[in-house]
Order: sequence, then structure tokens, then C-alpha cells
Amino acid sequence: MVLLLTLFLVYELSSTIEAKSHTLSGTYMNRTVVSKSGRHLTIGKQGITGEYSYSPYAKLSIRTVGFNSEITIKAVKMDKYLAMDSTGKVYLVVNETKEAVFSELRVITGFFSIRSESYPSKYLAISGTGSVSGGTNTKSDDTMFVLLFTT
Repeated sequence: MVLLLTLFLVYELSSTIEAKSHTLSGTYMNRTVVSKSGRHLTIGKQGITGEYSYSPYAKLSIRTVGFNSEITIKAVKMDKYLAMDSTGKVYLVVNETKEAVFSELRVITGFFSIRSESYPSKYLAISGTGSVSGGTNTKSDDTMFVLLFTT
């Protein structure tokens, strides 16, 4: 009896969580993006940086917007979207634009690279010093380009 009750509660909990994450325009996931070197993608008043310590400004809303793992990245606290231009400059926009659409590409188990959909040669990079920019990824295991989504 206890086992049945436990299974029912687990099922109900997972259904509730799944229902909250789906909308008509895509799937939202509140996540943080962490580089392989341990830096959190942080979007706050100080700009777009990679910080070792977690802060509320590291909370991001990842939303699927199309096929082929197309996503947008929205800073929850700042209420703005991450975007990248043709030179690899990373900046914030108020609305979703074509430059605010990225693709997540699985590179190694559990890790991803985030590539600009508008400029496919540009990947989101968090350097060892904490600067965030777009760069050309030449190696799939480069720590600047290998990222992890965490809750």
C-alpha cells in the first residue's frame, strides 16, 4: 500500500513539474549555465560575466523556440535576452530577435556548446578571466566553449 501511494505521489509531482514547464510558445527551463572551469554565466548590473560564485543574476530562463535545439536565453532578474552579433560581441536585448537565438550542441557527455543561430561560426565562450564573448570553436573539448546546464 505504501509503495502504491509513493508511486502515485512521484507520478503526480512529475506531472505537475512538467505541466508548469510547458507553454504554447515553447518549453521554459530555469537553469544556470556553468563553464567547464566552474564559472557561472551571470547577467546583472555589472554586465555579462562569468563568476565563480553563484548569484541570483546567474538564474536564466532557457526556452526552446524551434527545431534543431534552438533556444533563447533570458536573464530572469534583468528581464532581457542574451544576443550575439557577427563579430562575437555578446549583449542584451529587450525582445527576442534573430540574434538572440542560439543552438545547443552536445559535445561530450552532459556538456554542451552554445552556438549563435544567426552566425554559425560563433560560439558562446566564458574565458578563464570571466569575460563572456563569442568565439570560433576549434576544439570540442575547449573549456571556454564547453558548458553545463544546471538547476
